[in-house]
Amino acid sequence: MQGAFVFINVSGDHTRSVHTTLQRMAGVKAVYTVTGAYDLIAQVETDSVKSLAELILAKIRSIDGVTQTNTCLILN
Repeated sequence: MQGAFVFINVSGDHTRSVHTTLQRMAGVKAVYTVTGAYDLIAQVETDSVKSLAELILAKIRSIDGVTQTNTCLILN
């Protein structure tokens, strides 16, 4: 298993809709609305690095309103 935290910025008032979309996505274990440099943090888990890349690059980044992501892999 490969886990990661994905820090996400969204444009305008898309925070709630992005949060809802992420919660429904396979591989997303938890989503948090936060203060600070990012709008949302998603905890994700997939079977491999390849499927993690697919989740982040093709799915999370394509959500309407997502402007930036920063991913931190979980090492232990």
